[in-house]
Amino acid sequence: MFIRKAFYWWLFPSAVVLPAWLLIGWAAFSQGSGWSFLGLLVLCPILFLAMLVVGGIVMARRSVRERRAVSWWDVLLIALWDLTIVGFGFFIPGATGWFAVLGILLFIATFWVALWELLRETRTRVQATFAAYERAARPQVPSEPATPVDHGEYIVIEERRDRD
Repeated sequence: MFIRKAFYWWLFPSAVVLPAWLLIGWAAFSQGSGWSFLGLLVLCPILFLAMLVVGGIVMARRSVRERRAVSWWDVLLIALWDLTIVGFGFFIPGATGWFAVLGILLFIATFWVALWELLRETRTRVQATFAAYERAARPQVPSEPATPVDHGEYIVIEERRDRD
């Protein structure tokens, strides 16, 4: 549970930390031209928005908000995605392209799995709500008691109304 909670708290800070890591990694490890830095300046805001979108979809699930922990699928995909971003930030010659392709594929997988989990959980909650409404809308049939409560005497009070 600790790992799932850690990823819950890492969702939104990672949207800032990982794009910043790409800029720091380019300054430290890149041997490319200024054009690659310009491409990175375009990539970082896109990565920031992509991570915010995925984090928002994950946080939209009620189970995540209540437990303050993401699912194991989220942990797996987000961990792999984050690792590819970190790997990309080292700007290893020949491997940067593979990290980029793998990062894009992992973003797509993370996005769709998070959306699928949100829709599945929402569908379950909506079905439970409609079932409760249907139970409440059914006419209540009074149940006959198995045995009469009292066979004793009954007191009847009649009201008299005088009509003028």
